Formats: sequence, structure tokens, C-alpha cells
Amino acid sequence: MAEICLNHVSKSFGSTKVIEDLSLTLRSGAFTVLLGPSGCGKTTLLRMIAGIGPATSGQVLMDGVDITDVPPGRRNVAMVFQSYAIYPTMTVRENIEFCLKNNKVPKAERKRRVEQVAKTVGLEEYLGRKPAQLSGGQRQRIALARALVKNPAVFLMDEPLSNLDAKLRTAMRSELIQLHQELGATFVYVTHDQVESMAMADHIVLMNAGKIMQQGAPEVIYQDPDNIFTAQFIGTPPTNILPVRGQEFRLGYRPEKVSFLPDGESADYTRRGTIVTREMLGAEVLYKVRIAEGDVMVRSTCFQYSAGDVVRLGVDESSLYFFDKEGQRIREGCGALLSHLEEAQP
Repeated sequence: MAEICLNHVSKSFGSTKVIEDLSLTLRSGAFTVLLGPSGCGKTTLLRMIAGIGPATSGQVLMDGVDITDVPPGRRNVAMVFQSYAIYPTMTVRENIEFCLKNNKVPKAERKRRVEQVAKTVGLEEYLGRKPAQLSGGQRQRIALARALVKNPAVFLMDEPLSNLDAKLRTAMRSELIQLHQELGATFVYVTHDQVESMAMADHIVLMNAGKIMQQGAPEVIYQDPDNIFTAQFIGTPPTNILPVRGQEFRLGYRPEKVSFLPDGESADYTRRGTIVTREMLGAEVLYKVRIAEGDVMVRSTCFQYSAGDVVRLGVDESSLYFFDKEGQRIREGCGALLSHLEEAQP
């Protein structure tokens, strides 16, 4: 296990600044996910930690020791790439033990460690095969085993499941969670998939345009967003964000927090609207409802409505978010803002 600290790091490619003056601490032993859209800087941060894409300025510390200028091979980290980066001409065993050979580890010790990690990732039966003879999931396990065999303090993973089909990706997610629990090592995992991040992370760092938009436990990021970007990036479908007539602030609420109200029943926030579309999701239904301020999504276990039906929607005050004109969360004086919503009822 190791704590990673990035102190005022910046990264430029020519005149293009990808990250500027960013500071971040990654807790020892945690499963931290760097999340955000393509080009937001999350892989750049990962490469800074690995040493394969050094920071233009700032410091990278591991357990308080400055490793900014330490070569990648001496950082006690292991990286798993999106493309696996395994050698097609080598057997599974040879792929796994490659780094041990380079480090002059004795043959008997290599054999013991390779067989141990092969058992951990379920490859013990395939050590004599070439990667081309294996499935995508098994090839991904080779990449994991090659990282494991180094016994690193930190595992760095750059979208390692993105090349797998949906079913296998879900299975591998579960295996990675279990592996982290067994090893207790520090995991830093990059993805643009918010569902993946919510499922796996102890701690999420949500990024956009080289900046940290919010960080915290998955449930905090989901339930208590600091800004509109977080509210809409996390969650499927995203948070409904609406203008408020005559006001500069905006209103938000998650689709699953909306109830269908019978006539005569009230809620802190109510609107009348018309069902536009209905999508069956199995245990739930996703409705698009047109109200005065625009279209909103409603995720519900109420199956009785169809396109064209007129409905009343209700949301409790505790489930409403208010954002200022810059998109930042308003956390004080929300009761007064709620009164403006009541005045604006169509």
C-alpha cells in the first residue's frame, strides 16, 4: 500500500495545457477511480504517477517521498493498459515472468510467483498457451497477472475493461473488486464510464477540462453533487436541470425522485405535464414528460401510463437541488428559493 500525493502538478503538450496547478491525494489502500469525459486529463494524471508521462511542473510523492524524477521501473507501481500490451509470441507464463527475468529474479522464485498469480487470476491451466489461443477476458487476466507478479504498492489501470463485451466487463469488474479486497493495495483506475466507477470505487475523482469537479465516496458524489456537471455526469439518466421563470438560479432533481401524484395529493414541488415517451426497463419504466419548463425524465415503478397521458409530478424538497448561474450548487437559503418555484407554478 502507498499514498500518492500530486502537489500543484501541471502538464502541457506544446502550447496546450491539459492540467494546470492540480493537487490531489490518493489514499493508501483505496480503490480510487479517476472519472471524466475523454480528454479531461485523467489518463495524463495516471501517466504522471507511473512516470511515463512526467509532469511539466509540480511534484509527485509516494508515502512522502518525492518520486517526480524517479524512472518508471523504480517507482514500485504496475500499470495495466487498455490494449493489454502483452507479447503475442510469448506464452502466458513467459508474459507473466518477463519483468521478473529483467529484474534478475532467480528461476525458482519466478516459477513460484508466476504460478501463484496465475492461480489468483484463474490462468493456471493456460500457462503454456499463446495469447491468440485465449479469449479477450483471459488476455486481460494476463495483463493483470503481469502487474500482480511485481508485488507493487500501487496498481494503475487505464480503462482496462473497455475492450471487453458488456457481460464480460461486468464479470471482470466483480473480479477486480475482489482482487482489491484480497490484496489491500492502492488501486488507481481510469474510466469514462460512470456506471463502472460507481460499482468499483471507494473514492471517485470526477474531472473535466483538467480540473477536479468533485471527489468523494460514490454515494456522496451521486446524492450530493457540488455542481451541474457532477449532477449530470453521474447517474443514468442524468439529473433533470431546469430554468426557473424570472430567476437566475436553476433547479435540479434526479429522475427516480419524481412521483406521480393523484389529483388532490400534494408535494413540495409539483408540475403538470404530458407523457412524451415510455421506455420499458424491466423492473422500472423510464418516462419522458413535457412540462412548462421543458422535458424531464422520470424513472418509476409505476407502469400504468402511456404516451399522451396527462400526469401530475411531485418532488420532495429534500430531493431538490439549486444551482447558481455559474452552475455551482446553492446550499443555503433553499427554502426561499423553493417559494419562487411555488410562485412560478404554471
